[in-house]
Order: sequence, then C-alpha cells, then structure tokens
Amino acid sequence: MARLMLRLTTRCNSACAHCTVADVPAADARTPQQALAEIIEARRGGCDELVIMRGEPTLRPELAKLASAARRIGYRLVQIQTNGRLLCYPDYLERLVHAGVDFFEVALFGATAATHDAISADDGAFEQTLAGLRSLAARPQVGHLVSVAVLAANLHELVAMVELVAALGLSRVQLNFTRPVRVDGEWRTQVLARLDDAGPAIRAALARARALGLAASTEAVPLCQLDPEDRPAAETARDFVDVRVVDLHRRHESFATHHRQVRPHAPQCAQCSLAPVCPTTWAAYQQLFGTSELRPVAVCP
Repeated sequence: MARLMLRLTTRCNSACAHCTVADVPAADARTPQQALAEIIEARRGGCDELVIMRGEPTLRPELAKLASAARRIGYRLVQIQTNGRLLCYPDYLERLVHAGVDFFEVALFGATAATHDAISADDGAFEQTLAGLRSLAARPQVGHLVSVAVLAANLHELVAMVELVAALGLSRVQLNFTRPVRVDGEWRTQVLARLDDAGPAIRAALARARALGLAASTEAVPLCQLDPEDRPAAETARDFVDVRVVDLHRRHESFATHHRQVRPHAPQCAQCSLAPVCPTTWAAYQQLFGTSELRPVAVCP
C-alpha cells in the first residue's frame, strides 16, 4: 500500500493569509496531461492511493476525469484536499463521487461565520463549507476528515469546531498546527499561534472529541503538548515512508526523510522518552520562536 500525493495547482477561491502553499514557487499549474502521466507512473510504481493536494482542486474542470482514470487503472482510494466550498453544489459533489472520489479532507477554520470567513478572507465561505460538510454527512459511504488549521484567530473556537463536526453527523477531525510561510521575503507570523497558547486549546478540543466519540488526530503538534491519551493519534515520520509527493516545484519518492528535515528535533528532545515517535513541529517555527516550548517527557505513560 503506497500513496501518491499530487498537486495540480496553487490557485484557490479563498485567500487565507496562513495558506501553506503560498510559498510554493509555481508559476504554472500542472496540465491535465501531466497530471494523468504522474498518476499512471505512480501506479506502475506500486501506488494504490491518490491524494490530490491543495491549492483548490475543485477549481480544476478535469478533476472528475482524473479520479475516474485513477480508478480504472487500479487506485483503491482517491482523496481530495479541499476547502469544501464547491461541495455545496449537490450535483457537483455527486459527479465527483460517481467518478471515484471516495474521501474528502475538508478545511474548517472556525465554528462561526465571523471567524471562518475572516480567516478565509471571503464572506460566505463558511456557509458554503458548512453546506458541503452537510452533503458529505448525508453520504456515509464516502470517507471524510475535517481538517482544522490551528491559528491565533481560532484558538477560542477549537472546542466549538469539534462540537460542530459532531453536530453535523461527521466522525473524524484533525487539528493541524500551521506551518509558517515566507512570501516575498516576509514571514507571515501574525497569523500564527504559539505552541504554549495553542496547547491548552488543542488539549481541550481533543478531550471534547473523545467525549463526543469522534476520531481525532493531530499534525505537527509535539507530544509534550498533548495529553497522554491523545498522543497515539499524532502522526509520525513512519507514516510517510510509502508516500510519494509530486509537488509543482519538487518531488520526493519517499516523504519520510523530508518530513524529518522540516520537523527536526530540538536539542532537548534527546532527553525525551517520546522522541522516537514524536512529530515535533515545524523547523521554521523553531527558527522563528525558539524551542523553549518543547519540553522533554521523562517517562512514557
């Protein structure tokens, strides 16, 4: 079982200041022919899972055809990462599902329109995403993950977002500590949460998810910032060994090595019993803010 993660474009119908593809130096999108060639090559190399990454793949008119082609040549899973806005149109969602998309990772930025739309920088984005999530909830045969970017502007709503996911009838949520991005020589630090500020909000949200029976996970949250019962759901470098990444500006035949480069251990992590399985956090974050928020755990619980 191996996975191809393929980026088609950096274009998006939102304008989030924290956008983690804003620093991808890609002047041109991948053509449909180029995308299909990558999908075929990866399948020949053993990949049987396809993830179409952000920017916003639903803006690409050939998306359904690519999904259908991937299914025909043997991909057992086709997933898209999306802001979910165009999923509010039932006919469009049905076309994607019929073509073979069977997993949707949908970004949610707030539990209220005020917060979500401010982060998306587009009024009305929340209602569209919410409608898309409702449509997914009505299709239990289709897999989903609600992906929550942890930001300074939404820490106060993390618990409410978890409750919203449950109220919609969805079952999976992931809290992602956002990677710093540098655009035109400037780091966009104003949107970032600090780990010590985010940690309590993340822990509270995960505890609420447990209470509601949701499957909850984290990305780029160091294990020292999580309660013991939530640490097994954090991702590790091992999760990326069989992941081929084809970005617009670079490619990795196995993402595990790059994963550790962009998520290095701090010096004090050598004293942590959890270091071998800890995802740590972003190298750029550590460079910008230091590593004092990473605290060794003496004994594995």
